[in-house]
Amino acid sequence: MAKKPSLIISSQCALLAFALNASLYAQSAYGYGSIQLSVGGTRNSTGAILYSLFKDGKGYPDQPALAYYKGRVALGKEGKVQVEIDSLLPGQYAIALLHDENGDNKMNTSALGLPKEGYGFSNNVMGLFGPPSFTKASISLKKGERKWVRINVRY
Repeated sequence: MAKKPSLIISSQCALLAFALNASLYAQSAYGYGSIQLSVGGTRNSTGAILYSLFKDGKGYPDQPALAYYKGRVALGKEGKVQVEIDSLLPGQYAIALLHDENGDNKMNTSALGLPKEGYGFSNNVMGLFGPPSFTKASISLKKGERKWVRINVRY
């Protein structure tokens, strides 16, 4: 009788392994991809990085409420951040981010409207007078693809 529980446990482990493999296969079969975001160039390690991922230009860049995905990550000791955004369908994406040094969850600006805190966009592109276009900042993500995106914060 002592062997029956081990057989049941083995069966449960096999079932769990099968379920995990099926889940990974389903993710791949449906074509989900991911973006590995790396942020560097911050002037200090205070505050957090607020980032918004926009799909197909909707809400880009100044309407984070319309973002496809958004997050907040505390800065590490080195002032760097790495985040993986997964389960993404194929399409065009762009990332806008803010180094929120004072923790107020918004971009602080001078009396002239110039940013006081760091910011950045995918492809490290900059606009001439304002943010870059979605087209310039966009990243094409194909079925099942994993993309690495590095953004250097600018002040």
